[in-house]
Amino acid sequence: MFAGHKNFTQQMQRQSNAEPAARTVSMNAAFVAFSCAAVLYALSWLSGCGSGPAPQARDGKKFSAASANARLVSEDKPASTMSGRKLTVEKMAQRAAISLQYSNEEYGVAFDAPKGYILKEGDLPEMDRGLGYLGSIPMHFSMPNGVRLVTIEPPVGVHIGSNFVNEFVTLSAQYGESEAACREFNIPPDLRGTPVTRTIDSLEFHGFAEATAASMHEYSGRYLHAFTNDTCYEVGYGVATVGMQGDAHLKHIDPIELLRRLDKILDSVRINPPDFERNSATD
Repeated sequence: MFAGHKNFTQQMQRQSNAEPAARTVSMNAAFVAFSCAAVLYALSWLSGCGSGPAPQARDGKKFSAASANARLVSEDKPASTMSGRKLTVEKMAQRAAISLQYSNEEYGVAFDAPKGYILKEGDLPEMDRGLGYLGSIPMHFSMPNGVRLVTIEPPVGVHIGSNFVNEFVTLSAQYGESEAACREFNIPPDLRGTPVTRTIDSLEFHGFAEATAASMHEYSGRYLHAFTNDTCYEVGYGVATVGMQGDAHLKHIDPIELLRRLDKILDSVRINPPDFERNSATD
């Protein structure tokens, strides 16, 4: 009995002696971990204070200090002078982006139509809006063998709720007629307005303003002719609106202002020798 008690007592003493050692090892490991964490936190805090807060872009996204410095350098750097050739190329690209380009090699005609307009080559279809109740868009050669090259008109739906009916610019040609015949127009004398002269691509065009009204519709236009390359060239442009008797509840569109805008399109018209004449000249 005493021997068993003695063994039990010795075993308890060994356990009690081992426990402080274990606690000592556990405290040492915790202290080391805590010390490392404290050092890392201190280092991160110091680096944060030294670098300052990261700059923010306008959209809230961070960007690096290097990109910010690069932007400051680019802002301080004076803008380089654009070369004349580059400026010309960019202007041509801008013009192409806002216009429709038309060219006809057979008659040597080219021009730019405003973007958004409808470009119709050749004869106009029967369903074309034309001049409303006043009829189709005319040609005014003195002889009936004229060829309509192209017509531009605005898209359907412009000027909704106004007295606007249609506007147009049309180019036509008549080959083989004399210069004297080119001076003539089939516009009736009572519809002819004031004489009009307009220089287009160094050619002097002559013609008349014309105006007519019927069926509560009104039309104002300009038609001009010029003779070169054995060809009579015709340029016409005009505006058709609902007449004063029928537009009481409609927004009024000034046809004179629209005519001025259409006239500016003629600044882009180019007339060169027809394709067959250029080819024969080089043969």
